[in-house]
Amino acid sequence: MMRRLWLPTAALAVLCAGAPAVHALEPFKVFDRFTEKPLDPDRWAEGERIRAIKGGGLHLMQRSWGLSVSDFGLQFQNWSSNLVLPTAATALRSRINVTALEVNACPANASPAQARARIIGSYFNIGTPVLGSQVGDAIAQIRLTRLSNSADPAGVLRVQGLLSICGSADCNAAATVGNVVDLGTVAIGTPAVVQIQWDRGGKTFYFSRDQDAFAGTVAYAQADDLPPSVPFQQLSTRVDLPNCQSAPRVSSMVDARFDNVQVNQLALP
Repeated sequence: MMRRLWLPTAALAVLCAGAPAVHALEPFKVFDRFTEKPLDPDRWAEGERIRAIKGGGLHLMQRSWGLSVSDFGLQFQNWSSNLVLPTAATALRSRINVTALEVNACPANASPAQARARIIGSYFNIGTPVLGSQVGDAIAQIRLTRLSNSADPAGVLRVQGLLSICGSADCNAAATVGNVVDLGTVAIGTPAVVQIQWDRGGKTFYFSRDQDAFAGTVAYAQADDLPPSVPFQQLSTRVDLPNCQSAPRVSSMVDARFDNVQVNQLALP
């Protein structure tokens, strides 16, 4: 015979009060299956980046997007690997092979997009160094680059050496010293060996490529006795991205391999 269990009304109230409330929760919906490339900027805040050793070289890749706030101006994105003793470096050499590069423009923005792979470093400050601010820092680089408005055939990059003085804390504003050194062109997928040498006594930077097949110099008159505010020497990629409000957001990409990196003796760890 089954017996019925009767609880006092007060006991039932305690049991009910202790039970958690049940609310209607939103069901899960698929956000991204990653079945299409590239990464969707409408879903993810960051772009695509790779920094890894692969096949005996340093692989740097970045894909980034400009903003949609206006049809004026640029956004800048860098991706790099830095030497541990940058202040000791007066020479830097690397073989660079840009294996893929994309530059896309915004039709309503007059500023062209630019993508490049490069060796770059800071060497001195022409004024009063301020910690964390690159204003006055002298920056030398060799870049394999392409602009979105380039008249060169598809797949052709310009190789250029230049010295510039930073005019803003992040050095996105800078003034070129002398002329940009023309080191010829190179096709995507073809490596080029590029090097920078600083002759401090002669106040000159030497830029060259492929055992001096192309070479040039930039002399300067500014004082060079103070160290840079932000010392660095790096292998780097960079994209300049036009803002675009009247059309889809602009993306640019550069994929490069760096190997056979060399420096002067004092810059060795």
